Amino acid sequence: MTNKYRKIRVLHIITRLIPGGADENTIQTVVGLDKSRFNVDLVAGGQSDTTMISRAAGCRVILMPDLIREPALFRDLKTFWQLTRLIRKEHYHIVHTHTAKAGILGRLAAVLARTPVIVHTLHGVTFHRTLSAGTARLYRILERLAARVTHKLVTVGDHLREIYLAAGIGEEKQYITIRSGFELARFKLSEAEIALRRRKIRREMGLPESACVIGSASRLEPRKGQYYFLEAAQRLLQDYPALHFIIAGAGPSAQELRTLAHSLRIDRQVHFLGHRTDIEDVMATMDIFVLSSLWEGLPQVLVQAASLGKPIVCFDTEGACEVVHGGENGFIVPRGDVSSMTEALFYLLAHPQQARLMGLKGHRFVGQDYDRAVMVKKIETLYNRLIKRSGPGFRLSRRTAQSVKKRNDIKMKKTRIPNEYPIKR
Repeated sequence: MTNKYRKIRVLHIITRLIPGGADENTIQTVVGLDKSRFNVDLVAGGQSDTTMISRAAGCRVILMPDLIREPALFRDLKTFWQLTRLIRKEHYHIVHTHTAKAGILGRLAAVLARTPVIVHTLHGVTFHRTLSAGTARLYRILERLAARVTHKLVTVGDHLREIYLAAGIGEEKQYITIRSGFELARFKLSEAEIALRRRKIRREMGLPESACVIGSASRLEPRKGQYYFLEAAQRLLQDYPALHFIIAGAGPSAQELRTLAHSLRIDRQVHFLGHRTDIEDVMATMDIFVLSSLWEGLPQVLVQAASLGKPIVCFDTEGACEVVHGGENGFIVPRGDVSSMTEALFYLLAHPQQARLMGLKGHRFVGQDYDRAVMVKKIETLYNRLIKRSGPGFRLSRRTAQSVKKRNDIKMKKTRIPNEYPIKR
């Protein structure tokens, strides 16, 4: 029996793959896992972005069109059945789920299929404060039930773990914090390099080198709260008419936000850049970074802004306090409070030298834990430890290995491919 069939078989499941923190975390993990030791598959829902899917190199991507973000009883039951069938057929040693819907359905399917190890990553709060009381209560109940069959709950930040424990979800020993990693070196730039990229982007945008630029970067959707940012921009422009504002990102709210900027009569000063692959360059051109999200897990863009030495103003979303230390490298203001956000930005504009020094202090709050290689290594270590605890039964029996090999050989010949869900090779 070849070593290929003695690898640890891992299945990651996510509700959808779109440009965002949870999705980047998942892609970085499945791509980064050591393929000499792990055989990795990824299930993604029907609302996924094709560009994101194409980045999952080195693993098989299984698309399940009925796995969608919105509640849909029939489609959810169908997805649950498909996941259970897939996990049973492929004999995964580890099922690792991400995001709310995939986290509930995937973990329940995994326990029904008797998967040895079940892991779930918490990327944000599913029962956040913007939900109705009844809906939030339902999510807490579902999370408590799913936690009972989960061997390890991975949180991207310590604050998130505290929130879930306070809600009675799981036990403290189930939790481990593994920070969401990215290419940290891209953002750990020297002051000279930041200045160079700042000039480059400003030339492209036609912005004066002396202009003060306040920016934000996130997916354009209601929960990111960019409309609060635009309201603050309108108030700031009354006293600082030469200000410019940058909003980087794409999403379903793009046109609505452009319309709002026009109705507020600030569209000439607000620059919508869409999705950018050079986000470190775009953020380098900002003098102040703003995050107006209503709920998060631990916002990766805050870590990136701190790495680039930018003073930060953000709402008191989950995880913000782990990156922004009030008065040291920025300000955290009450969620949804435009007046407090505007006041904090007024202060930074009125004290530019202090704002610059505050930004530079942000470097010390960003350690190597945020590097993607460190994140992947910690996940591999976690997998190995959990597999050892599960006992010697994790290894494929000879009969199971032969069955898996036979199915893979058939797939390679393209004579028999399951038609209940498409597979991207």
